[in-house]
Amino acid sequence: MSNEVGEETIPFLVEQFCADLRTHLTGVLNAARMHNAEELQRESHTLKSVSGTFGALRLQEQMRLINESCRCGDHKHAIELAVSADEIGALTMEAYQGS
Repeated sequence: MSNEVGEETIPFLVEQFCADLRTHLTGVLNAARMHNAEELQRESHTLKSVSGTFGALRLQEQMRLINESCRCGDHKHAIELAVSADEIGALTMEAYQGS
């Protein structure tokens, strides 16, 4: 990534990723708590994309599973998956803030 955007830009991008992670993970968790499948699908899709861009593969996979469950109409499973997303998100945040 540094070859494409420049080394000096990386800290800003990581900071932006962490901000997006906080925002959209909160959105995923709130949508799951409210049993709002449409919002859960939207937030998980966004976080899946952002996570993939930054190589947060475990979080990306969790969001993919949530998003896929929503799209298939299995909202109960999507909500169950969202519960564990909080821990994965926290571990991801910790890893990126330490870099």
